[in-house]
Amino acid sequence: MANKIILPAVISFLLLSAAPFALADGYKLVGRWWTPLGVVRISQKGNRIIGKISWRCKVCPFKRGQEVIKGTLLEDSFAGKMRYCLKGKKCKGDGWAPMVMVIAREGKVLSGAAHFKHTECRIGGKGKADGIVLRKLRRRPKKHKKLPVAVAHANNSNHGNTSSPNKGEQTEQADQSKGLGVVADAGENMEAEVQGPDPRAFEKNVTSWRSAMEKGKEYMNNGFFERARRLFKKATELNPTKPEAFNGIGVTYYARNDYQEALRWYKKSLEVNPDFGDAYYNMACIYSLQKKPNLAFRYLHIAALNGFVQPEVLTKDPDLANIRDDHRFKKILRKMISGQK
Repeated sequence: MANKIILPAVISFLLLSAAPFALADGYKLVGRWWTPLGVVRISQKGNRIIGKISWRCKVCPFKRGQEVIKGTLLEDSFAGKMRYCLKGKKCKGDGWAPMVMVIAREGKVLSGAAHFKHTECRIGGKGKADGIVLRKLRRRPKKHKKLPVAVAHANNSNHGNTSSPNKGEQTEQADQSKGLGVVADAGENMEAEVQGPDPRAFEKNVTSWRSAMEKGKEYMNNGFFERARRLFKKATELNPTKPEAFNGIGVTYYARNDYQEALRWYKKSLEVNPDFGDAYYNMACIYSLQKKPNLAFRYLHIAALNGFVQPEVLTKDPDLANIRDDHRFKKILRKMISGQK
């Protein structure tokens, strides 16, 4: 296993043996979800997932009942496609972007990435990068006053490659890095079952967060994993919007061969930031060690999509020995090499 930010070399020499990681039997994702396209109702038949627009799509001209998400479940991940539309002057049409999502918070959060083709148009359904977080919704308790807004936090980022969205378009999506507010759907007020933290609430802790991270890294590099874990946990309290500390906690459990707990913390880091490629790579390493090649390649692929471009790490990391002879490994390696040029 390797990590661009906090993973020390000493971990590569640890004994790599552990019992297979067992997940609860089956995830049920049925229900309404907040997505970058608006509220989507997900149905499930076995491992097959279909998501359709629940009311009306404010981001793209998709109608109620149109499919916008589809794919299959494999243990703790969902692989499939998400629909998008092209926006801007002289831009029209839509397409499907391949996506891989991690199932977190007992099936209440999906965090991952979709691979959108390059275009000069803005892409409806795409955030700042390829990362995506979907949150399961529930009816807002009646004691709360109903609000007429679609979402509480507007996404002020540019959803494309040329021009910034106008003021009206800024209210079409909730910022994935902030807490999701009230979502209007078919006359009902909905809210996310698991809220995301607002970065603005932790801006004052920048210095103390960095200090905790630096001390944690120092302990990690010297093999004091429990001490490092305490500092990383402190860092998550100082600023729960940063993925590095959650990922660091996962590495400390990996170092003790507690793969189940390591995976749980890696998922938390991806819920905070679905563009954090290191966590996907670390998950791929664990699944390789557990001889689960299909899952390992899912996460290697998504790591590459999210900026983990380190072919020298792939060729030397002992964690990946179980999958290195697979043609899929060679394909990903070639893409990483070409990405460096």
